[in-house]
Amino acid sequence: LCQLNGGCMGCCGHDFISKKKIKEAIDKNTKQFYSKEIKNKDDFLGFRDRYDVTNLKDGVCRNLIERNGCFLCPLHPSLHKGKDLRENHCDVNYLCKTAKEFETWEDQKKEEFLQFIKSKNLDNLTYSMKMDKNILLEEFKSNKSNLEC
Repeated sequence: LCQLNGGCMGCCGHDFISKKKIKEAIDKNTKQFYSKEIKNKDDFLGFRDRYDVTNLKDGVCRNLIERNGCFLCPLHPSLHKGKDLRENHCDVNYLCKTAKEFETWEDQKKEEFLQFIKSKNLDNLTYSMKMDKNILLEEFKSNKSNLEC
């Protein structure tokens, strides 16, 4: 779920103001990230710690960037051979309500939900905001209950 539609950034902040403000904040983070010569762990940690964990820009984590149209955290363990550079800065175990519930479903229901999301043709910001607010989960559940006898 976190990698669909160009990446979900719902867990990378809170109290999001608007799509425009989110995009501006991510663009600023991205420019700051690429303006630095980041080569090693210490450089990544320096980028991470340039702001306090509570200092969000319009609700967005200061570490969230965009690469090739996808949202990502440059501190994520998938980019560091399993080492999670978000530790001691982010709630690395956080899962939104939708992701938690999704993990309990059987494979067929998971696939139905993934197809439901794909059918929406959402951009990554809309997808993220709807995931963060559990809107997609509630729509899916509502559609499922309407189909049942």
